[in-house]
Amino acid sequence: MTTKVHRHPILGFFAGLLLGLAMVLMLFIYGVVPMTLTWFVGALLGGAVLGVVLAYVVPPRHRAAPA
Repeated sequence: MTTKVHRHPILGFFAGLLLGLAMVLMLFIYGVVPMTLTWFVGALLGGAVLGVVLAYVVPPRHRAAPA
């Protein structure tokens, strides 16, 4: 018996955007990197790509068996 695995790349994209935004804000606030548009856009795009990649690579959660 084969089961179809449902992946969620769009959800991963938006989760990655939020991750990138949080990461760049923390780096700016703590003074680790200078506040430039390049760092901001790079972190956002990097987070989005990371989210999509993880949406395809990470194994899905197992659902409870129907009663």
